Amino acid sequence: MMNRVPVQFLDESFHRVVFDAIPIPVLVVDENVSILEYNAAAANLIGDDKRQVLARGCGEVLRCTQALENPEGCGNGTACAECVLRQSVEAAAEGQGVTRRWARLELLENGQARKVNLRVSTQPFTCQRHSFILLILEGLND
Repeated sequence: MMNRVPVQFLDESFHRVVFDAIPIPVLVVDENVSILEYNAAAANLIGDDKRQVLARGCGEVLRCTQALENPEGCGNGTACAECVLRQSVEAAAEGQGVTRRWARLELLENGQARKVNLRVSTQPFTCQRHSFILLILEGLND
């Protein structure tokens, strides 16, 4: 039997451990789909060097072929307006609440384009008067 821990003892490190224990990639992004934070499952996909990931567009970090085709990066490719990740984040930012959509992305892996089907879920939230969006990507590990 586990001992109950009083809620006041659950500090920031506890929340980080819980966030990293989630077995699917979860990213915290802003309304521009720029990555602000991510969990351990996402680090397995995009790398754990936060200097290479944070404040960059999700498509760039995932190596989306559309984001890589344009020197200005994620959000500036010819098909970026149709991107399910971007549309889902925009819907969440506009207050539509939880969104769940299927997407087919083309990602560059070892110099080869690979099509990936995934479920994209978003959830807006506010912390300390700032707005953020959880971006959950299911199916990238399969």
